[in-house]
Amino acid sequence: MIVIGIFLIIIAITIGRAKMPNELANQSGGKALAAIILGMVGVAIVFGSTVKVVQAGTVGVVRTFGKLNPVPLGEGLHTIVPWATVEVVPIRTEEYTMSGVRGEGAVQGDDAIRTLSKDGLPLPLDVTINYRPVPSMVPWLFRNIGTEEDYVAKIVRPSARAAVRDAVSQFTAQEAYSSKRDQLAAIVTERLEKYIEHTLTQSEGYTGRAFIIQQVLIRNIELPEKLKASIEAKLTAEQESLRMEFVLQKEKQEAERKRIEARGVADFQAIVSQGLSDKLLLWKGIEATQELAKSDNSKVVVIGSGKSGLPIILNAESGAVTAK
Repeated sequence: MIVIGIFLIIIAITIGRAKMPNELANQSGGKALAAIILGMVGVAIVFGSTVKVVQAGTVGVVRTFGKLNPVPLGEGLHTIVPWATVEVVPIRTEEYTMSGVRGEGAVQGDDAIRTLSKDGLPLPLDVTINYRPVPSMVPWLFRNIGTEEDYVAKIVRPSARAAVRDAVSQFTAQEAYSSKRDQLAAIVTERLEKYIEHTLTQSEGYTGRAFIIQQVLIRNIELPEKLKASIEAKLTAEQESLRMEFVLQKEKQEAERKRIEARGVADFQAIVSQGLSDKLLLWKGIEATQELAKSDNSKVVVIGSGKSGLPIILNAESGAVTAK
């Protein structure tokens, strides 16, 4: 583009200085206007070649006569020399999936990772890698590995498949399928970072940490049907055993609660029985008689006529004995 701009400026200068025949002298105003327009277009093209806008989520790799600037351009507006070019490279989190389901992974067809478990059973895995390049290392990656597609094909994919196979070999089929899947994903992440670093350190000028592995997802583990049914039956039995342990523990706690409650009732009764005496009961009877005597109901109180020495209270209306 800068060549076109310079060419237009030269044409504008040439037109402005050119001598025209006398019969065209009256058209000099049109000649000047054409020169001005061409010159302005040329200047705009040249100026546009020195300004570069880097969008959010990307960095710019500056190349001048084939040489790459090791410092990338961050997002925003930048001024560069007119003869330099800028390669825009994304640094957002990317997702790379290897799956046995057609149309689900980055590679068409069955792209599941074929592995062997610790107990020698074949385990095809579907795995998703979430990663992103380190912005400061993008120029180095661009020079030594290539474009985004290149470092995915040359670094991320082979390292991920090797890391998954290495990690799965440390677990039995049942552990990988059920109880230790999260631990498996963590080990895959660790090994993936290790394999990537080992591969990149073989290249000249590598200073470390070119990729950030954000997450490894074990999407699916395909087991033989008989083994899958056996594992699921075992897991069901383990869950039932845990449930029964919970029920038994709950019943033991309830039995203990009832024993404590019964012991408390027995202690209460023993304390009450020890505190009761004939004189106490007689006194309580006198207190009750006094309260009854204060009521508005009609009554006849015969003092000291009861067998226990307590008053006899007669209902004045019916003559019935109501208390003694």
